[in-house]
Amino acid sequence: MVEISFATPAQRVEIEEFMHAAFPRAKWGRDGWTRLLASRWLEGGEFAVQARDGDALVGVMGMNDSLRHTPRGPQSYRNLTSWYVLKSHRGMGLGERLMHHAMADPQVTSTNLTSAKAALPLVDRIGFRVLDDTRYTWRKSGAPALSLSRDPLAEAPLDAVDRRVLADHADLDLVPLAIDTPDGLCTLVLSVKQKRDEYVTHEVVYAGQPDLLARNAAAIADTVLPDTPAVFSVDSRLAPGAAPPLVEMIEVPRFYKGSSLLPAEIDHMYSEVVLMGMKLY
Repeated sequence: MVEISFATPAQRVEIEEFMHAAFPRAKWGRDGWTRLLASRWLEGGEFAVQARDGDALVGVMGMNDSLRHTPRGPQSYRNLTSWYVLKSHRGMGLGERLMHHAMADPQVTSTNLTSAKAALPLVDRIGFRVLDDTRYTWRKSGAPALSLSRDPLAEAPLDAVDRRVLADHADLDLVPLAIDTPDGLCTLVLSVKQKRDEYVTHEVVYAGQPDLLARNAAAIADTVLPDTPAVFSVDSRLAPGAAPPLVEMIEVPRFYKGSSLLPAEIDHMYSEVVLMGMKLY
């Protein structure tokens, strides 16, 4: 009989080796699985759900646990990462059981931000809701630039939440900014990736003040974008009420389950996306 449980710290290396073998084409290699499953943001947090047939490890779902910092205080958050079931044990519903176990606690909001298209039927059966399926995009227009800091932790009067979020991600390949808009200071974190040959995407993965971003997005885009081909992009929930020149559908939506966090409070921080430098759909 196959049993499902959270992996223990003593099983961490075995779990890492299992995932490394399961995904031989993963860009990050063996050390990347150590980084992905290291419980970076919550000491003692869960890092994987496992399926065992006797003593044999036959399935794993990875995760990152953290406390999301909101105006209402810290909220429990779990970002689901890669999952795999051995071919010998497929067709038994183990993938669904792994997901259900990971999301059994109603006080924890879970996300699936990088779902594969093939997994969408399972995502629907599990009860995930669409977190966002729309992206807003701006290009440089030549308008006057705003004042900004590229080292906000050292230079800007950040509020406590922004300061904590930026400090928690300070060593990752991200671009933190504090921009003086006409309405006040707007704290952003960007992921800058060459997702298309024609231009570089400057994608908002964190917006400390979504209302300020929405009202000043065009001026912010002119401030942060270089003169070379580039776009400024943000998921619609992170800039509510914005009026972008281009609205596009996200190829595979972001998903979430839980009620402790509002959709607008769920960005891409504290997730595999920023931890592993992934390119978002």
